[in-house]
Amino acid sequence: MSDVGKGMLIVLVILYIVSPIDFAPGPVDDAIVLLLGMAAAKKSD
Repeated sequence: MSDVGKGMLIVLVILYIVSPIDFAPGPVDDAIVLLLGMAAAKKSD
């Protein structure tokens, strides 16, 4: 994944965490999305 792709992934993860619309109530899904985003960004190095 290019640097642009990593940047877009990070921005999308941040937007999902900050947005009031979630797939599940509470911070659980936010933590899962954050961990998946970090793993995807690291794996693509």
